[in-house]
Amino acid sequence: MHFARFALLILSALAVCTAFVVPSVADENRAYWSLSGKKRLPDCTASSVQSAVAGSVARAKKDYYGGRTILGINEIREVAYHVNGVSPLARRYCTGEASLSDGSLQHLHYLIEENAGFVGVSWNVETCLAPLDKWHVYGAHCSTARPH
Repeated sequence: MHFARFALLILSALAVCTAFVVPSVADENRAYWSLSGKKRLPDCTASSVQSAVAGSVARAKKDYYGGRTILGINEIREVAYHVNGVSPLARRYCTGEASLSDGSLQHLHYLIEENAGFVGVSWNVETCLAPLDKWHVYGAHCSTARPH
């Protein structure tokens, strides 16, 4: 009886693990783990990344950005992609121009980090609206969200 329970537990764990190994249909939403050196992060222009960038600004304390939210991101481009440097984790640095809810356009820097999501699974985004970072949370001129 105990052996059957143990076997069921092992099979369940293997099933969960294969969900991270088998590539999914929506490539930008997959878990980005790679031992082969292939790209380990979604592109700067991926809709999931743009949604995460807008969400990080929306979750900020209301008075930090004056209650402004991101409606869209234009002129997106990758600035750098670092992997196996000082840190073994991959980092993709991006820039763009954010259309804000008050009608203004602001320069935007964001960093996509490997294994920085919930409990270290998947990726996470750090976002900085350059002229609106009044407390310099991301350093002078968003230095921590830009490549070094």
